[in-house]
Amino acid sequence: MTLTVRPATPADHQAAAQVYTHARPGNPATAETLAAEDMAQAQAGATHARWLAELDGQVIGAAEIMEPLGSRAPGSFWLELAVLAEWRGQGAATALARALKAELKAHAPTRVKAVVSEANPVALRFAQKHGFVEVERFWDRTLELSGFDASRHARPLPGGIELVTLKQFAASVPDVSSALHPLNEEARADLPRAPGEVYTPLPRSDMAAFLAPLDPDLVFLAVRDGVPVGFTALQPSGATGPANTGLLTARPALAHDPATYELMIAMTGVARSERRQGLARALKLASMEAARRAGWAVIRTSNHSGNMGMLRVNDELGFGREPARLGMLREVAVGERI
Repeated sequence: MTLTVRPATPADHQAAAQVYTHARPGNPATAETLAAEDMAQAQAGATHARWLAELDGQVIGAAEIMEPLGSRAPGSFWLELAVLAEWRGQGAATALARALKAELKAHAPTRVKAVVSEANPVALRFAQKHGFVEVERFWDRTLELSGFDASRHARPLPGGIELVTLKQFAASVPDVSSALHPLNEEARADLPRAPGEVYTPLPRSDMAAFLAPLDPDLVFLAVRDGVPVGFTALQPSGATGPANTGLLTARPALAHDPATYELMIAMTGVARSERRQGLARALKLASMEAARRAGWAVIRTSNHSGNMGMLRVNDELGFGREPARLGMLREVAVGERI
């Protein structure tokens, strides 16, 4: 058997997505999401490269490095490396890591971050062997909608607040992206981050690209006097059934259309002046109920260990926690070998 590592091309998006989905429980990838990420990196002029490991022509692993657009800083990179479980221990990870190191060396990295699942001890040991230490945790969480009763969790809205769909809001403003961009950036600025990561503003065009593929009936806004002060957005996760969810105990199979199996909460944000009034809960409930009526089976979200408020809300709503994903960081000294 012959193992080779080669640069990936756009034609490899599906193969890479399959490897990532298999190897990172609770965080599936699709060819479409990888293509969108590649385009965003290219438009921003950011460093980004992906490789595939093949065994006799079969793709068994994938790896990439990128500059994180939302927290971009000189010398700061994210990396991903995944190998199909049945082919681990065959040298694919080592070969991919060699390609990653060669690429990183050319860009003088000072800090490199990777995210691995605690359900994958092989990947965790590999990261630790290469000098990475845990600095943060994320929990992927799922909620089945078939038995969810939103009325049990409802609370009165603050005075003067109205909840509307993106479709309804779009009918009242000339440019949705411009109207939502300040709120999105304020929410992004306050997201928890790994030590040393900094908030990097994104242009309005990024908001337009974010909204473009979304179902406007599954995006909800909290509006005060015509101004958005909170929002939540759902988008398909790419999972098509229980086998792709990453649960330690597999969810029972549902009689359901795979195309409408699982949504993920892409973002929930509330303006600083309107927080601690229950708006995040109200927005989530409205979107969850809309998703249930539209026939979706499952909603997925992810929580950072530092976001205690959202952890509490999702605990109360009944989202189960899956194996944690660990943010692993390696600091690189000047002149140090990668």
